[in-house]
Amino acid sequence: MKADLDADLDLLNRNVGEMIRLLQRATDAGIWTPQEAARHAARIESLRAKLTADFRELMALRERADESQLSTQNAHPLAKK
Repeated sequence: MKADLDADLDLLNRNVGEMIRLLQRATDAGIWTPQEAARHAARIESLRAKLTADFRELMALRERADESQLSTQNAHPLAKK
């Protein structure tokens, strides 16, 4: 699960990078002004940061739950056998 989530976050970050590059190309082509592209880029980066923070928070909660369960099992090693 953790490895999958890390891979998903890596993919998210790569895709955001591609989107930012697309904004630059659109600006170079005259589709958007630099100011418009900068506003779009800021919104995309903000969403990326929120998603990353939310995923990391979820991962931390799951790790804490795993830690709690494992420490309980370690305290009573015969309890689960």
